[in-house]
Amino acid sequence: MTRGRLGVAATLLLLGGLAISAACGGTETVIQTVVVEKTVVVEKEKIVEKPVQQTVVVEKEKIVEKPVEVTKVVQQTVQVEKRVEVTKIVEKEKLVVATATPIPTPTPIRIAPLQPAPSSKNAFGFLVYASTDVGPGVGLGSAQAPVETMQYVGIGEGLFNVDNDGGIVNKLAESYVVAPDLSKVTIKIKDGVIFHRDWGPFTAADVVFTMNDGNAAINKTSIHGQAGDYAALFGEAKLIDAKTVELPFTTYDLRWNAHFLNEQAQSTAFFPKKLYDEKGANAMRDGFPISTGPFQVKDWVQDDHFTVEAVPYKHWFKNPAVKEIRFVEVPEAAARVAMLRTGEADITGAVPLKDIKPLAQSGFKVESLTRRGTVHQIIFNGNYWEEKHARTGEPLKREGYCVADLPWVSCATQAGDFEEAKNVRWALALAIDRKLIVETVLSGFGNPAAIEYVDTAAPYFKDKWSIPYDPKKAADLMAKTAWKDAAFDIGIWTGGELGGAGGTNAEINDAVAGMWKAIWPKNRVQVFKSAYAVIRPSLVGRTNTIPYGGDCDEGATTIPFDWPHGLTETSLTRGGFGCGIEIPKIAETFLLVSKETDLAKRTALNEALIDYLTEEMIFAGTVQVPELTVYNPKSISKWEAKPCIFCSQNEYEFIVPAPR
Repeated sequence: MTRGRLGVAATLLLLGGLAISAACGGTETVIQTVVVEKTVVVEKEKIVEKPVQQTVVVEKEKIVEKPVEVTKVVQQTVQVEKRVEVTKIVEKEKLVVATATPIPTPTPIRIAPLQPAPSSKNAFGFLVYASTDVGPGVGLGSAQAPVETMQYVGIGEGLFNVDNDGGIVNKLAESYVVAPDLSKVTIKIKDGVIFHRDWGPFTAADVVFTMNDGNAAINKTSIHGQAGDYAALFGEAKLIDAKTVELPFTTYDLRWNAHFLNEQAQSTAFFPKKLYDEKGANAMRDGFPISTGPFQVKDWVQDDHFTVEAVPYKHWFKNPAVKEIRFVEVPEAAARVAMLRTGEADITGAVPLKDIKPLAQSGFKVESLTRRGTVHQIIFNGNYWEEKHARTGEPLKREGYCVADLPWVSCATQAGDFEEAKNVRWALALAIDRKLIVETVLSGFGNPAAIEYVDTAAPYFKDKWSIPYDPKKAADLMAKTAWKDAAFDIGIWTGGELGGAGGTNAEINDAVAGMWKAIWPKNRVQVFKSAYAVIRPSLVGRTNTIPYGGDCDEGATTIPFDWPHGLTETSLTRGGFGCGIEIPKIAETFLLVSKETDLAKRTALNEALIDYLTEEMIFAGTVQVPELTVYNPKSISKWEAKPCIFCSQNEYEFIVPAPR
């Protein structure tokens, strides 16, 4: 779940598979129950993790396709020394961060041409992106400005970025020093950076303003995308001088500059304090975002479109070759594909996988630009097991815990309920035919999933973490509980770009619901599809008990295994977004791993956590879905992107327009 932003119980992406922002409109709830009947399933020799590359040989004016060559893609974990630029400062911290590279350099799918891609109807250097949703474009972080969209598209920038191998590099930060006792970090910012629309130079005061404005522990009214994360990790930012800011660590996390202040993860774009001082919060809230990136906002109309244009001055980092990009809301997948085929749109994302091969046959480029795959899972919400806050030790209000006798929720107050609810969860998990979902819903792309913290195609993955498909064992296990024939009500909620009526998440959830009904006809399962804004209050308030079908911040194959996992599945982010569960073991392991500088020890701690979560089956992985971008090669000749934890596209300033 991603709070009012990217992926997760409520991934509400502004772009097809890209930005994140909770939409205020479209709160209609649709309930569907779908039964999937399994007839004959022919398994391929290997599960393909990414789109299959096919080679075309042309002989004597005949097009001949060679047999598909299937290559198993593995995730490699390498040790990368932190890249730190320090002027006259010797940094004492020697932390090594392992960086995952699960997918090789993006490789276009090439199949025999069919119905060639059309010439673009847009002028050279002017692109149209067919987006699934255009959320609010407010200009204040605490009012939930679309900070992820801003940084991925190039409107804003982070203090840190990654290189092409995933190594951490400075961006708006010039240098930093972490205190030996891990109590704080002192950051010097880069000179020569200016805000859009003549709002002055970027200074340390803008960092202090933006961080404190968004931090829910400092600003109680903040609904910033990272409000809860920053509350869990950072104290009040302090201004040292015009170039220097001090950030205290409330809870030290070794990912602080790789995950939380990095523009390829849960970073924040920065806003001008001068604008706040002169115009006030209301003016920023009513206006569109002003930041520091290579693109500036030209206009923004929620639920319709927004447009970015290259800045009219020499940008400190890079001036785009593209003059303007217009992101148009097109909710229906078929309409987005049609716009590509007519030349009205140049780019789109979140294309149904069944449409990928025909588009590739037509000559469109299909790429995994940021090497990210999404781990879809069923999170059994309502399991709020933590009794005390993981950091403060204060007793927790658990208004959503055991308020009703929910079969999937383990209640400590009821004798034997912990084991019985675990059996229910395991029975539901065993009833999911993951290979069938890959072959049908995903059209052969992707592969079965396990637990969200792991990539089943990675070399570190252990077979004991796999969840088999065993309908007989599922039925037998359920029969041992008080819910013998599963005659109970259960929902699966999904929302946002991937969860819309035609979205991949929704289709997966429909399939899961059908599989449950096939084994237990009396089971009353409903699939809910709604905007994230509908469910967000219950996630923040820890009252939600509806299982979620999607990913939850951790559901990305680009996240290194040795990183701390599950922050939003603990009480550490109270006051902000949560995934609908709070598990003591996750919080305990997170706090240990976040301070551990030894790679092997971090890995061992996480392996023990995965063992525990597999045993308890708090969330059942279904499938891993590749995130693919489709664009017209007659509009774009080249697009260099970076590995990203939460986005499907980024580095728009590196797009090279195709010659006309």
